[in-house]
Amino acid sequence: MNHSSAINEIALALSKAQEAIQDAEKSSVNPFFKTKYADLSSVLNEIRAVFPRNGLALVQSPFTAENGNIGVTTMVVHSSGQWMSDSIDIPVQGKNLAQESGSVITYLRRYSASAFAGIAQADSDANLGTSKASNTAPVVNLKGPLISKDQIEEISNLMLETSTNQAAFCQFLGVESVAKMPASLYIKAVNALTKKLEIMEKSDAS
Repeated sequence: MNHSSAINEIALALSKAQEAIQDAEKSSVNPFFKTKYADLSSVLNEIRAVFPRNGLALVQSPFTAENGNIGVTTMVVHSSGQWMSDSIDIPVQGKNLAQESGSVITYLRRYSASAFAGIAQADSDANLGTSKASNTAPVVNLKGPLISKDQIEEISNLMLETSTNQAAFCQFLGVESVAKMPASLYIKAVNALTKKLEIMEKSDAS
């Protein structure tokens, strides 16, 4: 973390703000993990309701790292001129890089903002950054034959159609990438994506 030479005033303001902030409402649903989570809008609403009263403002900016990762820099500034900031970046995969990048930026903004504001994010939409044991069922038969090229294309198209983050989906399945997915997980992957598509279509129709 980076910060101004003095942080006494911003630290006091943050402590008062965090005391007033409540955990954001978990209004969005993850069809893969069957959990609810607080989306970016809910997190920012909590922050906007408290930060200004304590002389605080949140500034976030996306960036592309030298290794091609997509990242977000989050800065909290205080009316005294004191500030704190930190950056985080992760790799982006998938055919539609623009769409995947947008998903990654939203994800990183939400978690970075929550971290600075002290908002709990225990139930994640993507469950990134947590142990596989806590968010996925044990994966078996990972050494079997891999899915075919046609199956890779089918799963990739479903992920594209459902705006699914490939890195998050692969972690959900416990695999390194779609191309290295065991054939034993093919049905599970298609069923999960198909279910998400059905949920999206019902939501659009309502």
